[in-house]
Amino acid sequence: MKGKLAWISSIVLTLSIPKVLAHCPLCTGAVAAGAVTVNYYGLGPGIIGVFVGAFGISTGLWAGKKLKAYIPFQLPLLVFLSFLLTIVPIVGAFPDSIFVPANLIVGRVLWLNKFLMGGIAGGIATLLAYWYHLHIKKVNGRVLFPFQGIALTIAALLATSGLVYWVVG
Repeated sequence: MKGKLAWISSIVLTLSIPKVLAHCPLCTGAVAAGAVTVNYYGLGPGIIGVFVGAFGISTGLWAGKKLKAYIPFQLPLLVFLSFLLTIVPIVGAFPDSIFVPANLIVGRVLWLNKFLMGGIAGGIATLLAYWYHLHIKKVNGRVLFPFQGIALTIAALLATSGLVYWVVG
């Protein structure tokens, strides 16, 4: 009896979900698919980090835009927390580090995690692509082509992945 009730309630809840017309769930799905694809083809942890970092930022933007504002700076706080809660638990799975001779700058040698560096780069690229998308909408009063936000985000992530691959290896 409990099994039937669970199935019926899950079907009712699924059918009662309102239609979402935002581009961010698509961006989030595209970025997640990119991270899985990069991992499948065996590319380095820096490039995987780019897509996982972008996933964290996209998820935070999407969730933050859907919630009613309860506190000041709620959207930036949600985006930052989403990024941290996505990246930090996974950093331990990628122990590869890169040597940065920072003796002249900070007086010591730094070992930076490749995954974390890629995640930060992917997060920044996603935010820049999102802000550029909003700027185009503001200047033109509309998007220039369908799925502009997704196209800009994927283009920014591909460029960032190339840069991370070239710098980190």
